[in-house]
Amino acid sequence: MTARTATDSRLPLLVRIAAAVFGGYAFAWGLIALAIPSLYGAGMAFHDAEHLASIVAFLVYLTAFCWAFVARSLARVWLVLAGGGAAMAAAGTFAQHLILR
Repeated sequence: MTARTATDSRLPLLVRIAAAVFGGYAFAWGLIALAIPSLYGAGMAFHDAEHLASIVAFLVYLTAFCWAFVARSLARVWLVLAGGGAAMAAAGTFAQHLILR
């Protein structure tokens, strides 16, 4: 049996903190990138869409931040937050491209 050091027990916590901060930010940013062109394309004024997306993204970031600490699987946290943020950002870029055509 090997003795555990303090750094061994801190590493998962540090990775979870990084997932909560950076993954949550990526997810919120992706949401904003998708929501603004979608709302604008649906007929909402640009600045209204921008403000609504930012307000909702703040609440989503808070939820994602908390979820990163209670989820059982750290891999799932990274996949949902970073992967979902990247997917929404890509979809938002495509939606913006369709609007500007």
